[in-house]
Parts: sequence; structure tokens; C-alpha cells
Amino acid sequence: MTVFPSPDFSLCLHLLPAHILQPISTSSALPAAGDAPLSEAVQKLNVLNNLLAGASYAKFWSTLDSDDLYADLIADVNGFEELIRIRIATTVSQAVREVERSVLESWLGLQGEALDKFVREVCGWQVEGTVVKVPLNKENEAKGTMVRENVKIDQFSRVVRRAYELPA
Repeated sequence: MTVFPSPDFSLCLHLLPAHILQPISTSSALPAAGDAPLSEAVQKLNVLNNLLAGASYAKFWSTLDSDDLYADLIADVNGFEELIRIRIATTVSQAVREVERSVLESWLGLQGEALDKFVREVCGWQVEGTVVKVPLNKENEAKGTMVRENVKIDQFSRVVRRAYELPA
């Protein structure tokens, strides 16, 4: 999940047995004492992955904070939140040159000085008032492209000839 957008998470889901992927209400798996059933854990992780894949970053952070099970699921992943923030920042840097600070705060799940520190030290971006400036890179640079196509007259004449040969 920490390397989104990537099909790796979905591939891993397909390696699990079908009964694990069933909705919780129809799952016959009984949880061990104090543990959530594996199917519930997988479904919760799938929700998080779908939010990341759909670029619903603000909803990702609110969902992550909404249930203690999410915290339990990611507890063993060292630096999970930092990795996710770096991937979000990478994705953002590929699409925009500047973004409103309030929007970036919701996308990264950081506010105030924590956002400033992350943006400057980790991303190397500039904060200018209420706007965060992303440096120019090959992905976010707007370039005009010119497409040329060479169509020879003999190719065109074959198409026209066939059109007249077909019955109307």
C-alpha cells in the first residue's frame, strides 16, 4: 500500500483465499480472543488502498483516524504515515506547480508547523503565504506538443476507391 499507485496491493489480495475476501457479515471465520477477524482487517486495508488509489487523500486520513483497528493494522509498519505522505507529495508534484496550503494540509494530514517542516525539509518546496510552490520538474511542466502525420496520396486514394466500390 505504501507504494501506491501500484497494482501490488490488488495482486496480493488475489493471492488470498476467497473466504478472506468475503464481506464480514458472511464470513465464517471466527476471531481469536481480542483479535479482529482477518477478513475485517483485509477489508479495512482495502478501503485505505482504494482511497489512496482514488486520490481521496483527505478522506484517507479521516478514515485512518476513525477506528482503532486501523492503528493496530499499521502499527508494525515502521514509518507508515511518513511513507504515505511522501507518496502523496510525489503524486502531487507530478500534477501541479502550486497548491493551496489548506488543500495540502488536508491531503497530507498535517497542519501548521508540521506541514511547513515536511514541505521544506522532505519535499524541498516553498511556502509563500497561503500557497505552496512545487518546483518545476519533467512531470509538472506544461509543454505543447505537435503531432505530424505523413499520409501519402496513394494510401488515401485506396481508401476513397474502396468507399466507392462498396454498395450503398
